[in-house]
Amino acid sequence: MTIQIYEGSRAELLPLFRLADESDSQIESYYQLGTVFAAYNGTSVAGLALVFDDVGYTELVSLAVRAEFQRQGFGTRLIEAVVYHCCANKIGRLIVGTGAWETDNINFYVRRGFRIINVNRSFFSPEKGYADGRRDQVQLEMSI
Repeated sequence: MTIQIYEGSRAELLPLFRLADESDSQIESYYQLGTVFAAYNGTSVAGLALVFDDVGYTELVSLAVRAEFQRQGFGTRLIEAVVYHCCANKIGRLIVGTGAWETDNINFYVRRGFRIINVNRSFFSPEKGYADGRRDQVQLEMSI
């Protein structure tokens, strides 16, 4: 497994972005922005992490690993690469948001040092392209 900044066509990564986000309109709004870290198994992309840097923090916008590579350390290694990116850029906070019903995701982040900091009620709304409205987002943060 290797992790590096992805330089290819992001359109090729759309299936991975769709693993992490069910709203095509939301994916369209962000997938070309920020920095993408790709986890490679040989020459194929097994997973990705998309981050946006802002003043004082980095947001992990999307994290996805193909099903056949899950539970093999790819997600953890992607988080480590993002943390290294934050350190190298003197960014002290890493934040991420996930669905409140996604307990496996929440546990994944907590086990890697994130803490819950906020709940955004009804964040995943039909207006944003999500089928079932009134679903909440849990925000987590890692201090670096």
